[in-house]
Amino acid sequence: MIRAHNTARKWQSVKDYVEEGMLRIHESEKLWNHIYTEQLESKLKTASGRKYALTCASGSHAISIGLLANGIVPGDKVIIPNYSCPATLSSVVVIGCVPVFCEIDQHGMIDTDLLPELDMSGVRAVLATGLYGDVHNHDAIKKFCETKNLLYVNDAAQSQFALFNGEDSLALGDVVCMSFADNKPLSVAGTYGAILTDSDEAYQRIRSLRKNGKPTRLESYSVAGFSSQPEEGKALQVLASWQHFDKWQERKRQISEYYIETFKDKINVRPSPQYSQTNHHKFAIMVDDKFESYKKMLELGVETEQHYVDNFSKLPWTADTTKQYAMTDRFIQQSLTIPNNPFMTDLEVETVSNLIINNLVAPLTK
Repeated sequence: MIRAHNTARKWQSVKDYVEEGMLRIHESEKLWNHIYTEQLESKLKTASGRKYALTCASGSHAISIGLLANGIVPGDKVIIPNYSCPATLSSVVVIGCVPVFCEIDQHGMIDTDLLPELDMSGVRAVLATGLYGDVHNHDAIKKFCETKNLLYVNDAAQSQFALFNGEDSLALGDVVCMSFADNKPLSVAGTYGAILTDSDEAYQRIRSLRKNGKPTRLESYSVAGFSSQPEEGKALQVLASWQHFDKWQERKRQISEYYIETFKDKINVRPSPQYSQTNHHKFAIMVDDKFESYKKMLELGVETEQHYVDNFSKLPWTADTTKQYAMTDRFIQQSLTIPNNPFMTDLEVETVSNLIINNLVAPLTK
């Protein structure tokens, strides 16, 4: 089976660093917010140019905490893309905020041309998500938020280290939310998160919110918070992956460029916007029916992924709407993620491309 992520192969690259670090963590008896947390948060500050970087339990918590820390409260409305990772929606709703859905564009990200058409009553923030490894249209989001006096939250869970017109995605927005997982550029076994900000006030609130409202044992209990304090073991894993970041990114670039060249005039590839230099987080093709294509590729020995399958506006627990979201529905039906992990061999990459060309319906009309 050609795997989507190849975690077993990845482990061979990081296991010495992780095993040595875990021994050090347990010998120190410091499992939380200690030397590896400090190292990681320092590296994130340097890489992003941000004043503060605080790690937490997940990218989902990063979004919720980032909103609350910047004064977004239950009942406030937050604009989000109608199609995204489920965490984009859940992290807003779980803290009592109300999502306002915006249609996506041909790249699979929030369509900034449609923002002026939204009902702005009660809206206090925009959560802009960079999907598939690309950055969303930052300039348009920034201008809109400044005009409307809205908080600009950059969900860089998938776009971390991608570039917007040459600028690192981690430098964009009022607050940046990051995620680390098995398929992310900086990977861990499981999930982890980080929040980046330049605000002194937000920094202090994040410290409280990520640790049940009480950042340290003797500090005041200031607010109800999350059980999201930084774990030394997860910080260690991110640091282990960071050692290989450049090599892994280069390999993913090579695979992506091979796919693009091989699929030319044969298979439709999800287009990247011109303003974005991708981090190659995901490689998605557009097929007639991704659910049937997934089954067919699995039978052929290739593990693909069906990102994503929900039209947020049509869920039974979100606000009812009669509005149609044609691009959302297209991505739900057609966007299939194929393996592009850095541990694939050349033969596996060639095998995947050949099986797709010979077995999936293509090209589609753009």
